[in-house]
Amino acid sequence: MTRRLTTPASPAHLKVGDAVVEVRRSPRRRTVALKVGPGGAVLYAPTGVSAARLTAFLTQRQDWLLGHLATFARQRVRTPLTDGQSLPLLDGTLTLRLTPGTRAARREGTDLHVHPQHLTAQIEAWYRQAALAHFTPLVHTLDRHLRDVAPQRRVTPLGAVRLTRAGSRWGSCTSRGDIRLHWRLMFAPSRVAHYVAAHEVAHLAQMDHSPRYWATLARLMPDYAEPKRWLREHGETLTLWDDPAPDDPAPTADPHTA
Repeated sequence: MTRRLTTPASPAHLKVGDAVVEVRRSPRRRTVALKVGPGGAVLYAPTGVSAARLTAFLTQRQDWLLGHLATFARQRVRTPLTDGQSLPLLDGTLTLRLTPGTRAARREGTDLHVHPQHLTAQIEAWYRQAALAHFTPLVHTLDRHLRDVAPQRRVTPLGAVRLTRAGSRWGSCTSRGDIRLHWRLMFAPSRVAHYVAAHEVAHLAQMDHSPRYWATLARLMPDYAEPKRWLREHGETLTLWDDPAPDDPAPTADPHTA
C-alpha cells in the first residue's frame, strides 16, 4: 500500500507517514537534495522551489527515505570497547589493547595500545594520523592520473590534503583545489576509501556532478560503481562508538538529488 504523504502548513517540514523531513532552503542552492542520517532526514532546496515540487520529490523517493530511516532506527546499540576487541583498518584489523599509562595510542604489530581512560580520544587521534598518511600519497597519485585521463580540460591545481570530521559528507573539494576526506573512511574497505578520494580528485576537473563529471570519474576509477554502492548501503556502520560530538554526527546516507 502506498503511504499517504501530507504537507503541513509550514514549509519548514514535510511528512512521509510518521517520518518528519526538515526542509532547509538557501538562495545559493541550485538543486534539491535529500539526506538521511542518524538524526533524521533533511531536504535541501533552493529558495524558489515550491512546496508542491518538494512534495513530489519526496513522493518519488519515499521508499528510499523510509528504508534508510528504518536502517538507522534498528541499528544495533554498540557495546563499550573492550580489551582484545577487533578494530577495522581498511582491509585488515587491529586488536585493541587497553594499556594504563599510555600517553598516546601506539601500534605494535597488529595491536593498538590505548589508555582505558582516554579511549575514544586516543583511538581517533591515531586513526586520523593513519588516515592522513594513507590519503596524502593516494590523492597525489590520483591527481597525476587525472591529468593523464583529462588532458584536454582545465584542471584545478591540487591544493592541501586534509582530514574532516564534518557530519554531512565523506569528502569535499574546494574551488582552490583543497581536498578533505573523513578520517572514518579508515574503517571501510580500501576500495571504498579509494573511491571517495577519486570522487573528490575528479572534482578538480569538473566541480559539479554533471555527466561530464561522472565520465571523468569513470576514467579515473573505472570500477567506482561497486564501492559507491557499498558506501551508500553501509556507510552508517563506519563508526566504533555511539557518542559522537554534537557537531560530528556520522556522515549521512548517499543523498538523492535533482
